[in-house]
Amino acid sequence: MKATIEKYFSLTKKYVKDFWNYIWYDDSLGSYIANFIVALLFIKFIFFPGLGLLLGTDVPVVAVVSGSMEHELDEGKVCGRQIGTTQSQSLSFDNWWQYCGGYYQDNFDISKEEFSNFDFINGLDIGDVIILTGKEPEDIDVGEVLVFIPGNKNWYEENGPVIHRVVEKNQVDGEYVFTTKGDNNAKVSPGNFERNIREEQILAVASFKIPYLGYLKVWLSQLLGVFL
Repeated sequence: MKATIEKYFSLTKKYVKDFWNYIWYDDSLGSYIANFIVALLFIKFIFFPGLGLLLGTDVPVVAVVSGSMEHELDEGKVCGRQIGTTQSQSLSFDNWWQYCGGYYQDNFDISKEEFSNFDFINGLDIGDVIILTGKEPEDIDVGEVLVFIPGNKNWYEENGPVIHRVVEKNQVDGEYVFTTKGDNNAKVSPGNFERNIREEQILAVASFKIPYLGYLKVWLSQLLGVFL
């Protein structure tokens, strides 16, 4: 019995060593494919769950794939307004507030000074990778960038979670509810898309961003869209 167990472990060790050498040192196409598969499995089942456990959320990383949080003129248009130009350029915070700040002041009593103390005051760009952390609803403040599941399930299944800024926080029957807005959107979306966001819809809040790293996901999404 002991000899059988020792033989089993010896063979297992040999197979593992051979597989390791095949992945890292073999130059064949099969080796590259196996390397890619192993990397995907590691990221999906070890790296991301471990990172999520550390950051307190099941969704520790997301990529920005839409322009709803950008602070820039897109062919002369920002926050739903045409600015008498056809230019496309990034805006400073002061310029962005000049065009978009009135909505926050008029509807949510958020001043320019208050907004300037928010996280990501220059918005988020397509291609940014956002590192997220879990946070209790009572600790989420106006101005933080929230990642949540919208009330429209069909929209969520097609587009994924929403990454928008909290502009209002209330308590209803002892539960916190939130309103969000994309910095580049003309106004808060109607219905339960951005209003009455319940605690169970919240996934995490944005902690910091890594520019450009998310373009791989953007390009893959666009490529998939072409095929579909």
